Amino acid sequence: MNKNVVLAGKAAAIAAGYMLVLVASVFLTVTLLVKGGEVSAPDLTGLPLQQAYAVAARKGVYLKKVVGDFGGAYPANSVVSQFPAPGTSVKEKAVIKVFVASEVGQAVVPQLVQLSQKDSELLLKKSGLKKGHTAFVAVADVTPDTVISQSLPAGSRVAAGAAIDLLLSKGSEGVSYVMPDLIGKEAAKVLVFFESRGLKISRIEEVPYFGLKPGIILKQFPSPGFEIGARNLIGIQVSK
Repeated sequence: MNKNVVLAGKAAAIAAGYMLVLVASVFLTVTLLVKGGEVSAPDLTGLPLQQAYAVAARKGVYLKKVVGDFGGAYPANSVVSQFPAPGTSVKEKAVIKVFVASEVGQAVVPQLVQLSQKDSELLLKKSGLKKGHTAFVAVADVTPDTVISQSLPAGSRVAAGAAIDLLLSKGSEGVSYVMPDLIGKEAAKVLVFFESRGLKISRIEEVPYFGLKPGIILKQFPSPGFEIGARNLIGIQVSK
């Protein structure tokens, strides 16, 4: 056999071998790049953002944050939710999207229990919140119109402008009366009569009335026959 032919055959074999190794290497590299190692997505929900970054770094994944107001029930700069969900298999160096509560538009719920209704409303307004629904319940030894419970505990973070429901005391049930007809009676005597029974006339309006001496009741609220008690608002209009 020609020596040159033999040498050419060996060279071709060596080249084919190198080509095979090259193809195998490229295939292996591409496979590793595409597939890569897999890890389990860490649970980041509820964590402060900086702590979430540290956990993600230890796990070998990256974070992409989306900041917004997600109902206001979460501390500012904390992770509200994530995608993919915790425990999902993801590739190393994968990007996990985290939804982070914004600092903007949040308020802290103040302590309202034991405050009067008026003071609690003022404090809510000062805190950037507002009063929601109110309900009254009879509670012995608790001053009427005192807050005995609130819908969210003090220190909770909520969206600015959120409404806080209040449960207030209306005191003990007490005694109720039927509103009498006060028209034409002297206001001074009526006031003494009401106060002796724990009732209070909270509004007295004086108006000029020709031909009638001062202090005579012209109008009343509520009307005669209505049930009244210590918590009712009672008003009269009297001659001046």
